[in-house]
Amino acid sequence: MESISKGEVNLRDITEEDLPIFFEQQLDSTANYMAAFTAKDPTDKDAFFDHWTKIIADETITIKTILFNDIVTGSRTLNSSANPK
Repeated sequence: MESISKGEVNLRDITEEDLPIFFEQQLDSTANYMAAFTAKDPTDKDAFFDHWTKIIADETITIKTILFNDIVTGSRTLNSSANPK
C-alpha cells in the first residue's frame, strides 16, 4: 500500500465528468457526517444536478476539482463576492 505522505494533491478546473463522481461521494454517510454543508436529501440526483448547474453558471464562484494521485477526491469552491478585493 502506497504511503499517503507520498501522494500528490492537485487542483484543476471542474469538468462535467466530475459531477457523477461528486454525486457518488455525497452518498457516503461518513463524508456527509464530516461535511460542513450537506444536501437535504443526498440521494436526490435531480436536486444535486440542479444545484451544480446553478453554481457552475455563477461567475462569482470559482470551483476546482481536487485530485489525489490523479483521482477525483472532492471539490473546492470560492465565492468571490464573499471575499471582495
